[in-house]
Order: sequence, then structure tokens, then C-alpha cells
Amino acid sequence: MTGVDARDGTLRAAAPGDAWRTWALAGAAALLAWAVLAAWTPPEGEAWSVCLFRRVTHLPCATCGMTRALSALAHGDLRASLAEHPLAAPFAAEAALLWLLAPLALRRGWRPSAAWTRGWLLVHAAPLLAVWIARLARLAG
Repeated sequence: MTGVDARDGTLRAAAPGDAWRTWALAGAAALLAWAVLAAWTPPEGEAWSVCLFRRVTHLPCATCGMTRALSALAHGDLRASLAEHPLAAPFAAEAALLWLLAPLALRRGWRPSAAWTRGWLLVHAAPLLAVWIARLARLAG
């Protein structure tokens, strides 16, 4: 990992503890988000939507329902979560697994390459696109 030196704007190597601090902060942020989702049930309906695409077009985007699905998951209701967005549970499980495995990567000094990151994004974009197309087809039919 690299950082930018605040004094002159040059790139510098990150301190060894920076990656571990980032990992710990990511875990703390995820726990806080999970606690908020477990304590709060997002309201339904377009009027309450935080999705700009949905507010402008009155159509759901590929990730619409993800917050409600994650909230249902945090409440322990897998069926409701899958009904809101079928990818919330697998994405949450993947995020937890990646966070748990990150210390192995950090210890070995592994960093994802640009090609690896692009591939990872494409693997996730494909099912999101499929869900979106299915939702739009259901609305049209």
C-alpha cells in the first residue's frame, strides 16, 4: 500500500501497521453498520428511497433493495432478505469471508493487481445486471 506525503505530495510506502489499521477499521465499520441495520428497519416505498436512479426514473436500479435485504439479514430473516434482493446474502457472506482471510494476505504481502480487481468487479457486475434485467422484465410484463 502506498500513501501520499502531506508535505510535498509525493507517494510513499505505507507503514506496515497501516494495512492492519485499515483492516481493523473495516471490521469495526462493518460491525457498526450491522448493528444499525439490526436496530433499524428501512421504510419501504419510492418516497423513502435513497437511490437517485429510482427517484429520477421511477425504476429500480441493480442494487435497489440491498439496504432492506441487509437489514432483514441482520434481523435474521433470510427469506425476507432474499425477497428484497437475492444477492445481499451472498455478497454479505463474501465480504465477511474476505475480511476473515485478509490477515493471511497481509502476512504474505499479497496485494490485488489491477487485472485481479477488474475481474472481481466483472464477476460481481454480471449477477447484478441479471437481477436488474429480471426486475425490469417483470415490471414490463
